[in-house]
Amino acid sequence: MFEIAIIIAVVLALTEFVKRMDWIPAKYVPAVSLVLGLLAGIFYVDVSTLEEQIMFGLMIGLSAAGLFDQSKIITKK
Repeated sequence: MFEIAIIIAVVLALTEFVKRMDWIPAKYVPAVSLVLGLLAGIFYVDVSTLEEQIMFGLMIGLSAAGLFDQSKIITKK
């Protein structure tokens, strides 16, 4: 489970990198987080089936997007 926390942190960092480089509009940044999470789940999570890898990828992407949104809310206050 510890490696998934590291993958979430890496996806969050890559999402922040894409956001700061202004490659895409800010409203699509959570979608980038989801796509990066799916890719990480498929390629880096070692479970038995593709369905489980996709599920882990969704959880990673959504977790990173949630952390991104929470940090945005905290910095606005």
